[in-house]
Amino acid sequence: MSQRIADDLDAFGGRTVVITGGASGIGLATARMVVDRGGRVILMGRSPERLKAAREELGPTHLITAAAGTLRGRLIDLDTQRARELFDTKFWGQHHCIKYAASRMAAGGSVVLFSGWISRKPAVETSTLAAVDGAIEALARTLALELAPVRVNAITPGQIDTPLWRSRLSETEARAHFDRVARAHPVGRVGTADDVAQAILFLMMNGFMTGAVLDIDGGWR
Repeated sequence: MSQRIADDLDAFGGRTVVITGGASGIGLATARMVVDRGGRVILMGRSPERLKAAREELGPTHLITAAAGTLRGRLIDLDTQRARELFDTKFWGQHHCIKYAASRMAAGGSVVLFSGWISRKPAVETSTLAAVDGAIEALARTLALELAPVRVNAITPGQIDTPLWRSRLSETEARAHFDRVARAHPVGRVGTADDVAQAILFLMMNGFMTGAVLDIDGGWR
């Protein structure tokens, strides 16, 4: 085994990675890759049952509950309180995580925030979500300066086949939806949780990247 491969397999040896939304989908895929590379993970999620299942799969971990969300609807029709709640969960949730974790992070640590493709490729009925995602990306760029030498980047997943999507659609609807998405992508397929997890590990491991917003969307237009 080459030294480079050996180093990659132990890339997170002795390190702790905190993952919100870590009980399933992209978060769980990232946790698997971190653990496979010698790391220790702290998972956050809303479902105690999924967190328990993740713990049993990954081995001993610390589990903390958190929240995330999405919202669709034309601005003139949306209840303002629901829009505020999306900011509370997706933007302020990440904001608070950083605020209270920053002082505990070593200089070689990094933060990867979650935005989304809606921020720069908006669609009808996504004004609030686009605004939240745009705010997260602006936060990442600014915190890259404020928290240096801790690095801060953001990931913007496209339409990824995850349990979150599957929970909204029947099996037939999901199959039809992802078939349409695959045809629209230059890469000819939908994204997977592992696709995004690999990009997250890249941002964590590349010590020369900070203030970046990385699209993982298959070339979606």
